[in-house]
Amino acid sequence: MNILTFAILIVPAFASEALATTADIRSITCSEYLAMPAAPSSKFSAWMTGWFSYQSRRTFVDFDLHRTNVTNVRGWCQSNPSASVMVGLEKSIGVTAVPNATLDFNKITCGTWLGYGPVDQDFVRYFMSGYYNAAASNSVLDYDRLQRNSSAVVAYCKKNKSRTLPTAIQNRAS
Repeated sequence: MNILTFAILIVPAFASEALATTADIRSITCSEYLAMPAAPSSKFSAWMTGWFSYQSRRTFVDFDLHRTNVTNVRGWCQSNPSASVMVGLEKSIGVTAVPNATLDFNKITCGTWLGYGPVDQDFVRYFMSGYYNAAASNSVLDYDRLQRNSSAVVAYCKKNKSRTLPTAIQNRAS
């Protein structure tokens, strides 16, 4: 699995797989977000989508709306480079958007998730991490913890393919 890490303060660290870091999502500025390479930016966006989805009490994602929201946040950030990405989310998306429920994360089974390609598995992994961190009132993406939990959830899912992914996370994530 080729997952890039997140920087704690310096954007160039996003390109290094050797660093294990944490990032307080509230401290990431628009200029840092806009400077991220494509892969970490995509994972960051998925984590933020999960975090923001919990705040608006949604357990599903509309992929078209997700792409539109990413475009809107990036556009807002271009005009507000020193602002927090979190502020950009609130200003450019709002919590009242009602997406077309194309994927309900409460209904994904382990077997279904394991059958996804790497990009889709990562999207779900980061979305769920953001979602559960928001539920715990935590805005810190802890990469090491995400990796440990992902490994434990994958092992659980391989043995329990009919169980839901949230059940696997609740049974194996710390």
